[in-house]
Amino acid sequence: MSLQLEQDAQVPIQTHIDEFSSRFAIMIFIWILTTIFWVSNIDAVLEFVIQTLDPCTEKCSNLYNPAKWSEIRWLSGALLGFISIIPILVYQIYIFSRPGIMKKEANWLLTWLIIGSIAFIVNIILTVFILMPYLFQIGHTNQVNLGFVAKYDVVAMLAMAMAVIWVEVLIISGVAALVTAGVNGLMHQGNSRWWRLRVHGIISMLILLSFYGQFMLSIALIVISYATIELISLPWIRAKADLYIHGPEIFDEFGITRKVLFSQCECNNKYILPDNFETNNAFVTFKSICSNKNEKEKLYQLIETNMFTDFVIFGCNSKTLNKHLENNLFTSKCQLRMEMYSHNSEAFSSLEHYSINTQFLIASIVNPWSVTQAISKILSLTKKYENLEIILSDKKENNEGLIIKENEALIMMDEKSLELIIDEIKLLGRKYRLVES
Repeated sequence: MSLQLEQDAQVPIQTHIDEFSSRFAIMIFIWILTTIFWVSNIDAVLEFVIQTLDPCTEKCSNLYNPAKWSEIRWLSGALLGFISIIPILVYQIYIFSRPGIMKKEANWLLTWLIIGSIAFIVNIILTVFILMPYLFQIGHTNQVNLGFVAKYDVVAMLAMAMAVIWVEVLIISGVAALVTAGVNGLMHQGNSRWWRLRVHGIISMLILLSFYGQFMLSIALIVISYATIELISLPWIRAKADLYIHGPEIFDEFGITRKVLFSQCECNNKYILPDNFETNNAFVTFKSICSNKNEKEKLYQLIETNMFTDFVIFGCNSKTLNKHLENNLFTSKCQLRMEMYSHNSEAFSSLEHYSINTQFLIASIVNPWSVTQAISKILSLTKKYENLEIILSDKKENNEGLIIKENEALIMMDEKSLELIIDEIKLLGRKYRLVES
């Protein structure tokens, strides 16, 4: 089950399949046309390439397999045809994918497509006109020194060049995928294994299929590709996530690990808690998560990166959160918690007053903490703020409708827990008052 972003169209999957089929058919048709054009003019291109690759001062290359030559002509025409339609291909892939992915993912996809396309073209030019002529020249010199008569098959020369280009393209694509993912903040130390597994898996499969009759060569190429990709991508593989937020892991009553994220939705509130708000829990602020799709996407990425299981939101002026948010949190295996939803800065006299009461409300939340842990946190805050009078309430509407004075702090818990807190507050000699349900 995947996230349903706000820009996603509520249409049947068959509609997406039809769109993909239509775009794919158009690209195949254009590719065939460009391939036919290049095949009609390929002889001059191949002649120029062969002259570049030929290491002899006088021509020592010949055609020994006419059937293979026809295959090389068509493959070369198809390759040049593919290069010709790369801009259209990049556009079609991006336009089709953009509605269903987040902003960071879209940036990564576009960056990878553009960099990969440029690297693909540059790699072909460098390999054909610099690397392969250099390697052929070394081989030719060695053969002449050994007394052999140089006779080269142009089909074998071109096939070798294409094989080298293909392996280089696979490695460059893998490097570009991981590096651009790291630069765009998608890959980090926490999920790099997921990225590497898929990149190495796809590249290894393509190498095995491309050289299926040469097992040892395939293994050698796989090792080379793995080592190259890992070494170049290492700084991003080991990097910490941009969206990492420290938060304690709590074991609930069933022994399940839980991580709670507390969040403030500003929504033009009177007072706004700073990012360095004093709390032992994970905390983040949003401008308007109830209406801003970019901030919702940021929340989904925060939950995925830090593996939060509970999301507690407060300070939002919107009566109800967007249904997409709740559904996507459920998909991300994160529970939307509404215990503090009506906790709003308008009920307090200053930012400090609002901040202190927020600390008390966070401390009074029981699930996933136990009642004993909650009471311990509340008592710590009570000792810390000695001049405050404590308000005790078992209402379920939080502080809505209550008048909280500047020298007061509100504690919201069930009736049994309040009885335990009252006993402890009495022992401390602190003032308190009860708010009737």
